Amino acid sequence: MLRTSKRLGMIGLLMSTAAAAMAQQKQDVHTAFGAILRGDYDGGRTALAVLKQAGADDRVSHAEDWLSEYRSVVEQRDKLRQDTYDWMVEQGRKALDEGKVYVALRFANQARAYSNDQDTFPKQDWVIELKRRALEVAQEKMTEEKWSTAWAYYATAAAIDPKDKGVRDFRKAAARHARLDTLYDSDEDVQRRLEDVAPDLLLTALRRIDDNYYTEPDFLKMGQGALDSLLTLATTPKMFERFPGLGSPNMRESFVSLLREKRNGLDGTTRYTRRDLEKLFQDIARVNRETVELPTGLLVVEFTEGAMEQLDEFSSMVWPADVREFEKMLVGQFYGVGIQLGVDEDTKRLKVVTPLEASPALAAGVRPDDLIVRVDGETTKGWTTDQAVRNITGPEGTKVTLTMFRPSTGRYIDFPLTRSRIELTTTRGVHRIDGSQDKWDYMLDPQAGIAYIKLTGFNPNSQAELDLALRDADMQGMRGLILDLRNNPGGLLDIAISAVSTFLDHGEVVSTEGLRERTAMHRVTGGAKYPDLPLVVLVNDGSASASEILSGVLQDHDRAVVLGERTFGKGSVQRVMNLATRFGRDVDARLKLTTALYHIQPSGRTPHKANADAETWGIDPDWKVELMPKEMIKVIERQNQAYVIQNGTDEAEAKPEGEAVAADISSLRDDTPDDSDEEELMSESDLQWLRSDPYEAPDVDPQLETALLQMRVKLAGNLPWPRQIAQKSDTIRGG
Repeated sequence: MLRTSKRLGMIGLLMSTAAAAMAQQKQDVHTAFGAILRGDYDGGRTALAVLKQAGADDRVSHAEDWLSEYRSVVEQRDKLRQDTYDWMVEQGRKALDEGKVYVALRFANQARAYSNDQDTFPKQDWVIELKRRALEVAQEKMTEEKWSTAWAYYATAAAIDPKDKGVRDFRKAAARHARLDTLYDSDEDVQRRLEDVAPDLLLTALRRIDDNYYTEPDFLKMGQGALDSLLTLATTPKMFERFPGLGSPNMRESFVSLLREKRNGLDGTTRYTRRDLEKLFQDIARVNRETVELPTGLLVVEFTEGAMEQLDEFSSMVWPADVREFEKMLVGQFYGVGIQLGVDEDTKRLKVVTPLEASPALAAGVRPDDLIVRVDGETTKGWTTDQAVRNITGPEGTKVTLTMFRPSTGRYIDFPLTRSRIELTTTRGVHRIDGSQDKWDYMLDPQAGIAYIKLTGFNPNSQAELDLALRDADMQGMRGLILDLRNNPGGLLDIAISAVSTFLDHGEVVSTEGLRERTAMHRVTGGAKYPDLPLVVLVNDGSASASEILSGVLQDHDRAVVLGERTFGKGSVQRVMNLATRFGRDVDARLKLTTALYHIQPSGRTPHKANADAETWGIDPDWKVELMPKEMIKVIERQNQAYVIQNGTDEAEAKPEGEAVAADISSLRDDTPDDSDEEELMSESDLQWLRSDPYEAPDVDPQLETALLQMRVKLAGNLPWPRQIAQKSDTIRGG
């Protein structure tokens, strides 16, 4: 009996020891995985090696493999960055020595993007000299009235040294002149732009601004901006040809003198109201009638555009000519044939990037890379994408015939299409299932259960689409989600709040606050379908507005890890107001006006970027992984390829000889001469030089790879996200 008791005691001791060992090993695994989640890859790798020697389970081996793969990605990136930077600097110096100032600017701009210290890059001696020479050339082009060329120099110089306010101001001045040349290029453009425009639209807009702007409107600055805009119009030589009154030197000088007198009179003014601004317009309109007799609509448009430029970058007028396109963008739907347009690099002709889901183009057999050569029999040679959109879209039920050239077969094909309502979808997965137009595979790592959903906007149907995508991902085995909000410009506030409520069960989400709007607090109060789903949210500098709300709120509530780059910084709310006037006119125009700033809760921070010199804005990621330009291009190419609907193959079609296809393609090249007086900034050989970068980015998405590593480790270790991430960059310490 005693022997049995001893034996049982020994067994109990062994079991207790084994349990303790297992508990210790579990703790060691958690320690190793926790180190990786915090970004301490060296510590994690060392702990994994010890665990592996002790005979730990397969999770440890998997984690070692994941870490090794990721380390390889990071090391390749470090080398790619340095090699590219050195090459760009070398070429920039060479171009400068050869007197190719603009080419050198382009190389310097790219070199800055690959520099380890972008703030000090403009202070290098060769960059200082380059900038000096570039600004000299730009000023010469301004004197020669070659506005677009001058703008290109100023814009590229500003990109190299973003903190130089003087260069930014020069860029803005050149842009004003160039805008006029483009906007009023023909009598047809003038007629279209000014149709239904009258002073009542301006007066109504000013009242709405006075009553609804998020802060006290600076009507003095608006007056200065309006006068600057009209002065630009009256001193742009191409406008002398377009508007006969400006062609008379005496009349023009009288008009310009009045504008300058008014502009100088505003300097030193301390109090200026809406009424003063309205009177300013009336005075200018009177002198206009006595001198240059510009169309009243033109006076209204240019006065208003200059004034509103002084408010904020998101407030704008939507003139009658632009309402249809604006509504299409706002609601995510339009009437057309369902084609995503692009420009073919070889022929410079319009091409089909992809037919859209459930569209007439898809049903008719339109395919990616088809070239659109005629619309209703009219050649598209020389058309811009805006012209194509205006001619291809139209009222529901109307017909349009697109003539396509299909390079893969050498055939010309007529597609008679009936326009219908096209709804733009906003959710995507890893790839389409078996070429389906509406079914996605969402599993990025099926074995680990990691799903991927890209959300491209916050349209009225976006929440329903997100719900369906999550349901499908759930059915495919989702245990964790990488939600991609990169380059998502935002959309509707209520859809952003609804998206938050999908992942957050309770809590304050966002508040809106404006000078003339009551503070509104938005909350979620239960009903989240995925309150515990592990989340990584990808963002970059193209993630704006509703994207910043969703990512910022999830970050505030410790509900997700936000990974990528600092977001855009649009922390404001716009209301779209119909400009119904007091004068009984039936006119369709809108005012898009910033009426409030939003504050992410519970922190109360706003992503709003106050001005170009602001130091803080947007949502800072928990984990900073910045993409190099060539990596971003690869990422976009991969995403676009996943989105494209192939719509059949050419296997059953007879293919012509290669020479015949080449001849057809050559005949399609858009060699329409540019009738502008602007010179070419770069020759074909210069362009080839810029494209000759020998260092190609691998077909890898570093931000997605980082998110994948984090999610794999979190799920394998069954750990919460660390509250503090030790390393907020994409460099492996000690690696």
